[in-house]
Amino acid sequence: MHISTLNRSQLLAATLLLTLAAAQPLRALAEASPAVPNAAESNDAYAIGTKALNEQRWADAVKSFDSVIDAKGKRVDAALYWKAYALQKTNQGPLALATCYQLRAQYTASAWNKDCTALTIALQQPGIAPVPPLAINDPSSQSGYGNGRSTDPDTDLKILALNSLLHQDPARAMPILRSILTGDRPASLKKQAIFVLAQSKAPEAEAILHDAVTGKLNPELQRQAIQMMAVFQGKRANDTLIEVYRSTSDTRIKKSVITAIFITQDGPRMVELARAEKDLDLKRSIVSQLALMNDKAATDYMLELLK
Repeated sequence: MHISTLNRSQLLAATLLLTLAAAQPLRALAEASPAVPNAAESNDAYAIGTKALNEQRWADAVKSFDSVIDAKGKRVDAALYWKAYALQKTNQGPLALATCYQLRAQYTASAWNKDCTALTIALQQPGIAPVPPLAINDPSSQSGYGNGRSTDPDTDLKILALNSLLHQDPARAMPILRSILTGDRPASLKKQAIFVLAQSKAPEAEAILHDAVTGKLNPELQRQAIQMMAVFQGKRANDTLIEVYRSTSDTRIKKSVITAIFITQDGPRMVELARAEKDLDLKRSIVSQLALMNDKAATDYMLELLK
């Protein structure tokens, strides 16, 4: 069956039904494939990407959808979803989750967030933070199933109040945010607090996020904070992320930084990391992600490795 025969809502419903009944969350997605574009669309990056999906050329699909995303034109939200889908197909679970983070952060009202929610059901793994909640004012986020929201009503109310206070009175919100992140609060509240914090452009918020990213607050939240900094700050975050990579001996933190720099699509910095890395496993992680990037520096480095 082709994806062109289903609308997004039908696809989501089918996916969730199969998740509950057969414990195979992505079976419907695995059996479906996008429609091949017609000849008139053959030079369109989005159409090229969907054609690559249909032919199961997952890495080519990621590169095509990255072209759509980099151009910042139409269909960027859809391209982010299909990029996540293609990454999932290549067993790049953390990158697929990170791409869904990016979609939710940059296109809060997009209908493709529902599809990414279905996609991420099967991607939740130990040590990988859940996809952040849907927009607080989005009625579709109230279903409580598979959307990353806490099942604790008290936690949800606190996040609602905190988000409101952050927009109305940032000066009062900042000490509360810091106390949540450093205090004895539920992990679910802390993770959502990081997501709320990362959206703020206030200098105080960026300072707290920097502390979380560099491990000065709660070490368990460091990987979540690293991804959120990449999503919301883009390449501006990379000096800090490189500093974290070089100063830690924790492989999990290093891999989180690699994923974060992939999110920012900073090919030159990824190549810089690859050239300096002596650990073969970490170098493989960097190179595997460079291979998915639509970036001249990444391509040149691939050619360099082949010499």
